[in-house]
Amino acid sequence: MRLLFIIFTFLFVQFSASGQEVPDENPLEEALRWERVVYRSNDPDTLFRALQAKAICYAKASLYSEALRTMERVKMYLLDPDEAWEVLVMKAFYAKLSGDPGAALGYLEESGDAGSYPELYSVLLAAAWRFDESLEQALSVASTEEEAAAIRELFRKAPRLRKENTAAAWSFLPPGGQIYLGKPAAGLLSMMLNAGAAALTAYELIQGDWVTGLLGGGLLLNETFFKGNMVKNVQSVSSVNKLSIEAFTASLDSLLMSMGSSGLKLD
Repeated sequence: MRLLFIIFTFLFVQFSASGQEVPDENPLEEALRWERVVYRSNDPDTLFRALQAKAICYAKASLYSEALRTMERVKMYLLDPDEAWEVLVMKAFYAKLSGDPGAALGYLEESGDAGSYPELYSVLLAAAWRFDESLEQALSVASTEEEAAAIRELFRKAPRLRKENTAAAWSFLPPGGQIYLGKPAAGLLSMMLNAGAAALTAYELIQGDWVTGLLGGGLLLNETFFKGNMVKNVQSVSSVNKLSIEAFTASLDSLLMSMGSSGLKLD
């Protein structure tokens, strides 16, 4: 929020200087008023500033996805380089706050000025599993050896990117797949279920009940080994990766923000 506050302050001062400031009102009502300006105007500069103002209104209401969609309506080919940079940086912040770090990273790198925002850039690089680059940016924020040591310690605990093929391969040896995904308790349960299904199947075959053993045992093992073990593990890879990287980037974001200013430069 601190980064957005700086952006908002700068832009509102700019609006005030050009006589565009209006009395305080509900952010969504103000957004509607700016949309009317967009609808009625054919002047590129007026359209640009009105869309910026509307995006800020949505951000003030914590509607960051709407703010981003509003900024995406800006016609970039009509902007000068400074204005284009301004839009891309705002898009990066809104994309991050709306929960899309991949898009935020793309906008920030497209701006050509990602290095001016080392805290944000480091977090977005980490979200893209680019830990070496993220560490380099994070260390540039540290002003003491203690801070640098804290950053290095955090990166030593960075999560590993799980892969579907590896999860599937380990799943042939329950509870290997679950352990690979960091779920040993679920792995133990899976191993017990598969052992029980295999034991029941073997018992029926030993007793000479081939139909029950082969058909029933096959169906049971399909549920415990294939669906409940292999398929479930493969399907869990993306959610495990998402949760682990979100936890890491949240810790990194908090650590870097505690070390000083955001490095945001809009003047």
